[in-house]
Amino acid sequence: MGIAGISIWPLYYFGATSGYSGRAHMFVQADCFLYAFIVGFLWTAVPRFTATAAPTRPVQYCVAGLLLAAAIAFEAYFYLTGHLLFLAAHAIFITVTARRFLQRKAPPPDTFSLVGVGMLAGTIGALVNAAVAEEWIDPSWDLVGRRMLTEGMVLLLVLGVGGFLGPRLLGFAELPNFQAIGRLSGQTRPPLMVGKKAQLYALAGVVILASVLFEYGFAFPGLAWLRAAVATAVVCVTLRPWRLPVARTTLAWCVWVAHWFLIVALWAVCVAPVYRIDLLHIMFMGAFTLMILAIGTRVVLSHGGHPLAEERKSWPLRIGLTTGLIALLARLGAPLASQSYYGHLAGAALLWIAGMVFWGIFLARRIRS
Repeated sequence: MGIAGISIWPLYYFGATSGYSGRAHMFVQADCFLYAFIVGFLWTAVPRFTATAAPTRPVQYCVAGLLLAAAIAFEAYFYLTGHLLFLAAHAIFITVTARRFLQRKAPPPDTFSLVGVGMLAGTIGALVNAAVAEEWIDPSWDLVGRRMLTEGMVLLLVLGVGGFLGPRLLGFAELPNFQAIGRLSGQTRPPLMVGKKAQLYALAGVVILASVLFEYGFAFPGLAWLRAAVATAVVCVTLRPWRLPVARTTLAWCVWVAHWFLIVALWAVCVAPVYRIDLLHIMFMGAFTLMILAIGTRVVLSHGGHPLAEERKSWPLRIGLTTGLIALLARLGAPLASQSYYGHLAGAALLWIAGMVFWGIFLARRIRS
């Protein structure tokens, strides 16, 4: 799905297609590619964090099928169909995840209150996008729906998941044994997440969600500064990014660099709003891609019983990191080179695809074994 979403640029540049749709590109990348990793990770993590059972295989196949069908619909420009398919997948995901929370035998991490707000942002974005596609609401809300998925849902999920896993992947903390906590609690259900930390993280998430809604829906550009400040505060409290990783592994450096990309992207958009869409790719191609590379590698190695020593000098990660950084530079240079704008986009896309394919083959081999 990631390759399908980004290949429009080299196909257009080399004349294989007569046109392109940046809209389809955005929805395939956010609703399908990124969302597939979101579902895969959280349906691995949440059952373990709450000491509950993993979702059944048919449910997993159902959501995967819906996302694949949505990607095909977006690529064919059937936007309403794509949004409805995504809404169906999102509803199943929320239902299954909420049931695990209600059945919990161990309390989830405090930062996961941000994940809950992120799911709300995804719902709002999907509903707005579907309503715009069906012309039920004014087209001016189109940007609200799209940004609610990226600067809302995915950003909040990265803050929530990264806020808990980040310090542990960098070597600053140990992963708690949630299964042991669940056994100790017996049949007693832990209280709802009402601790002060969870409340503060939830409040930060609501502020970020509201800033996206009011900035893009009601033309309050100054709210980008508020969003940058709140998100940076969350990263600083949870990760303390000024500290170098204790775990000197390729994976740890990926996580560390990803969070710095996140901070830089948020503030760069405030300083140079005229290049907003270009600078947001620091977040998309930098922060989000590196988090996918790092966390995807850790999940496959740890849950597959492979030695975590592979994280130390992981060439698939290093190649993905290197090609991703060069691709990002090419993408950022595109608006500054009007004569070769589409050449920059095509080059960036091909580099990104090459890195992700190399990394993907590495993971597929580990999954098979």
